[in-house]
Amino acid sequence: MFSALNERLMVAALAADDRLITHDGSRIGADVLVIRGEGHSFSTGFDLAACVADTAQLRYLVMELSRTVQALRALPIPVVCEVHGAALAGGCALLAGADFVIVSPDAQLGYPVHRIGVSPAVTLPALLANAGTGSARHITMGGSIHDGPSAVRAGLATHCASTPESLAHECSALVSSLLSKEPTAMRAIKRWINELDGSNDATRFHHAAEASAAAAEGDEFATMLGDFWQKRHNAPPVTPQ
Repeated sequence: MFSALNERLMVAALAADDRLITHDGSRIGADVLVIRGEGHSFSTGFDLAACVADTAQLRYLVMELSRTVQALRALPIPVVCEVHGAALAGGCALLAGADFVIVSPDAQLGYPVHRIGVSPAVTLPALLANAGTGSARHITMGGSIHDGPSAVRAGLATHCASTPESLAHECSALVSSLLSKEPTAMRAIKRWINELDGSNDATRFHHAAEASAAAAEGDEFATMLGDFWQKRHNAPPVTPQ
């Protein structure tokens, strides 16, 4: 489960991925992985409080997010994200690692990170495969927030629940449908999709993550984040480390 993305949560996600597969890539005791949010939102992105205290945290969180998305892609089983509330910035990037994303109609998805001087480039290797070049360009450069139906049209999600109240039920129905399929065939399909859409190319992920992480090395991010944090919390000016 996810709320604000921080070191503890992403390390836990990677550990869970490691427990689900063996060294030869075969599955262990699971046919579908379902990821849900905790609280009012799926995930509102990185733990900005940690980044305000130490701007170098951004690089670490970006690189771990990239690793987590790659790990979800590499799982031999279908990955389903059930999204209520907000899935923004790093939280939205996490969704790009899933095979199926079912959202509430009143969900909020997008990458509104330009206002704090961050590039959403880390998401592009997976998002391009899901949404296509044109949509990925609009989503990441435009910074718009999408509700459930709009997220499906843009390629950020695959399914939109009929109502917020039916989200869990409809996600369960989707999972049941996936579980009814022959697991060996499902693994083969995912393996070849990953081969053809570039999901197995770690270099692409690394270069994109480096482009996002580089923001932590300049003054622009520290200044814009500090200003954003001050206005949001009516706090005194922060001097980042």
